[in-house]
Amino acid sequence: MKIFYRGYVIDEEIRSISYAVYGRRPERAELTARSTSREAMEWIDGNVKRESILGATRTHQPAEH
Repeated sequence: MKIFYRGYVIDEEIRSISYAVYGRRPERAELTARSTSREAMEWIDGNVKRESILGATRTHQPAEH
């Protein structure tokens, strides 16, 4: 079974044992594996938050004089 969540794909490899998390399009590389779908979703939430913070810090750098 595949779960699409926040642009990522959680693939149930072995039910209730192994869930692989694949990144966003176009590559969809495998990023991590978790033991439950909930853990996979929590990992994605953390990754989305991390990317958001990194993106915000890159755009708010002071200009050089």
